[in-house]
Amino acid sequence: MDDPKRQFIILGVIGAVVAGVYLAGELARDDEPAAETAQTAGADGTEPAEDAPEADSDEGSDAPEVTAADPAAQPALTAADRAARLEQQQLFSVETDRFRAEFSNLNTGLVQFILRDERFVNDGEEMQLVTTDQEAYFPHQLEVRGVAIPADAIWTGEQVSERSVRFRWEGDGFVVTRNIRAGEGPFQLWSTIDIESRSDVTRPVRVVMHTSHYVSREEEDAGFIGRPSTAMSFGLCRWGEEDDVEREDGKELLDARGYGGNVTWTGLVDSYFSNMVVADSVAGDRCVLSAELRGGTLEEPHGTLYHATLQLPRVELGPGESNRSRILSYVGPSDREALRTAGHALPQVIDLGWFSFIADGLTEVLSAIQGVVGNWGFAIILLTLLVKLIFYPLTAKSFASMAAMRRLKPKIDAITEKYGDDREKRGQATMALYKKEKINPAAGCLPMLLQMPVWFALYRSLSTNIELYHAPFILWWTDLSAPDPYFVLPVIVAGLMFLQQQLTPNTMDPTQAKMMKFGMPLVFGAFMLFLPAGLCVYIVTNSTLSITQQRLLYARLDREAAAREEAPTPVDGEDSDDDDSTSGDLEPAAVAAGGSGSRRRLKKKKRTRR
Repeated sequence: MDDPKRQFIILGVIGAVVAGVYLAGELARDDEPAAETAQTAGADGTEPAEDAPEADSDEGSDAPEVTAADPAAQPALTAADRAARLEQQQLFSVETDRFRAEFSNLNTGLVQFILRDERFVNDGEEMQLVTTDQEAYFPHQLEVRGVAIPADAIWTGEQVSERSVRFRWEGDGFVVTRNIRAGEGPFQLWSTIDIESRSDVTRPVRVVMHTSHYVSREEEDAGFIGRPSTAMSFGLCRWGEEDDVEREDGKELLDARGYGGNVTWTGLVDSYFSNMVVADSVAGDRCVLSAELRGGTLEEPHGTLYHATLQLPRVELGPGESNRSRILSYVGPSDREALRTAGHALPQVIDLGWFSFIADGLTEVLSAIQGVVGNWGFAIILLTLLVKLIFYPLTAKSFASMAAMRRLKPKIDAITEKYGDDREKRGQATMALYKKEKINPAAGCLPMLLQMPVWFALYRSLSTNIELYHAPFILWWTDLSAPDPYFVLPVIVAGLMFLQQQLTPNTMDPTQAKMMKFGMPLVFGAFMLFLPAGLCVYIVTNSTLSITQQRLLYARLDREAAAREEAPTPVDGEDSDDDDSTSGDLEPAAVAAGGSGSRRRLKKKKRTRR
């Protein structure tokens, strides 16, 4: 474990295991039959589902709740009906300096959400976050269960102001009003839903908000073994007394998942963007996450359509009574500060992995450094240097153990030559040598293991940091969230690893040494090809600092070892009682010289005196 070559082998094995699990998952997914919801029409996932899943019913209801907004609740509209409805569609907008949102009067759903920040502009086009173009799957559309709103209903829309719109529908003994306005924080849309009963009897109603997101199979599978696709999407729900956060991918959501009780929010996310529905006036009592394969064939669907539903508690409304609910929609980049401003523990939508408490702190430090230097690439370099300084004591111990192992190489070679292929005797002799020299073979590996949580946390924080999205560094590295377009950084990583192999003393047999010298740099270089440039900057910086630190520590340890060898060896044995009388008679040259020559000269002087 002390030998860096063995450490690389361990890391290589870990990488191979991760790769194997990833490939096994991909093969298993390809071999599994597609869900029954996969459609053969609509290559882009825009054709309506013929057999949409039925809405969840509520146990204990005194009267059935009408779910008119769900395509399964009423007969599907014909193509002619849909065309006629589109002619009646009117769009109403909510605009800020950060986004433009457009809502439809067909079902109050979100038709467009365009980001206006300059870094989200691609080839002159502003980024569009709404990925569905069917009325049934417009994101953030309102449903009022218990109110029979027809499938062909047209809401009355009103542009209240640049930042606010209002929709109203009346029928079935109710008046439903939805006011939508831009929040004070970025990427916030606040909905106030008023339900007024004009019925003669008490009736149960429930406010439900639906959101959807479509992603093509090609986009979701566009990742490399070292990094899943940034378009890979997940359904989220924060619920329960312990505020558990459930995160499910598309494969898991082919069987719909429901979570009940104290729901804070639900929604759909990918690596960099969030589409969230948040309960504000009262905690939700249920969230439902699901996904269906769309387009293509059962074996090769074209994509996945994700759904997230937030249900507020049911309310009994008597004649003349009304109810008001407030729901926050967050649509935009998974920006830590913007999510924090929105409240409701929304920063938890960012997946920081097992070591989130470390990754969260590293992300904060990285942002603080960037605030000073003004460049995310240089901030990554400085953060890496800071981490290296913090872990210097552990690294020094690791290198000291490696240096001790290096000095034993001639003796280990002699043991190998003596016992040949007898692994048992060779191992026993090697362990006896370690014991005699007071060397712990695991001492060099333990510091590395202690640092691994920080490495994983750095990886996660850099992989999910929206601030790196389209963030320029220098030269042609204009997007730290994208791979190096010319693969220069991966080549540098491979070159640095090869250099480290050259500089590190070899304790392996020739075959293993050759594999480590050429094989590992190639494997790791290939591993880095499609990682974000920001991650490659970190790895290049870390490797450079490691090599520098290794050479400096080895040089210091070599000097200390040489000094110990040159130091005089104290006389032992029968002449110990003469030490006081003879120490002053030693010549300076004898004191300065170490080893057996000094001992022979000292004994000769004693014999001459006798």
